[in-house]
Amino acid sequence: MTPRSILIVKLGAVGDCVHTLYALRALRERFPDARIGWVIEDKSRAVIEDHPDLSEIIRFPRKELAAALRSSGFTRLWRTFRDDLRARGFETAIDFQNLFKSGLVARASGAPRRIGFRKWREGNFLFTNERIPRDPVARHAIEKYFTLLRPLGITTIPDRVEIAVPTDKRDTIDRWFGENRLDGRRVVAFNPGASWPNKKLSAHTYAAAADALADDGCVSVVIWGPGEERDAAAVVESARSPVLLAPRTDIRELAALLGRCAMYVGNDSGPMHIAAAMGARTLGVFGPTDPARVGPWTTRGRAVQANVTCGPCWTKRCPGPVNCIDRVDAATLIRACRELLETP
Repeated sequence: MTPRSILIVKLGAVGDCVHTLYALRALRERFPDARIGWVIEDKSRAVIEDHPDLSEIIRFPRKELAAALRSSGFTRLWRTFRDDLRARGFETAIDFQNLFKSGLVARASGAPRRIGFRKWREGNFLFTNERIPRDPVARHAIEKYFTLLRPLGITTIPDRVEIAVPTDKRDTIDRWFGENRLDGRRVVAFNPGASWPNKKLSAHTYAAAADALADDGCVSVVIWGPGEERDAAAVVESARSPVLLAPRTDIRELAALLGRCAMYVGNDSGPMHIAAAMGARTLGVFGPTDPARVGPWTTRGRAVQANVTCGPCWTKRCPGPVNCIDRVDAATLIRACRELLETP
């Protein structure tokens, strides 16, 4: 039976939501007349704002719920959210998050058909009624998400997705490129920031790569997000060549900026996945995480992995004296940058 309404449950991180855009695109291609909604937190909402494949966005009030967790206000706030979600009458809910809270949201939707992973994780499977087993062949997160779409007759991953960038955001970045005489130049975006301390390659290594690329005629720009100003400034200060500090950007301005770059070079983070989605060559630098699972999903991408026997460990802090990502040396990074820049 063709679903008339589908709810995507993917609440959290920017990179994870970019990955889920592939599922959204496939759902819209398969069901062009369906109403498709998405429950999402504020921090990642801009990834899907104004997306042409999406019918509606439902805000998940995570911060308010967390603040009210130990007060009588929690029950009232949760009921308000639940009642609003249930009133939308979704027939099918797909839980891509595989957490307790996402499972609870899927159940709260009242959708008769709730698809999720069979894997035990925080009791998530208790909230779904169509549980999909792990596919041993699917390694990347996007491939795993698509196992949830098989019951809907979807097996093919789209080649491209998009982040909708409004004209005013694009104009802001175009002006900045013009003011800094970047039009027509080969611009490389470096991203030294990351949410985990041991995902961060040293500023000196990124600066050495920027210097080498400057010798090749490239212009380097360092991007940054909230709380990452010091990491970005360290790259600029460490480089012997002129390196530009990118302006403060929101997610959609960042998408516009990365879409104008010849290449992204940086740590495993949301901007890496945005760069890949926007069509830039994307070089991800990996330490504790696995590029086979969360690497840049693009034919114009590649990964540099720390050469250690203990990884990928998926831990936020390395117990050893040196973070594994620091084993990625400048020569290795520079070689990978130059090789990727030579690809069409």
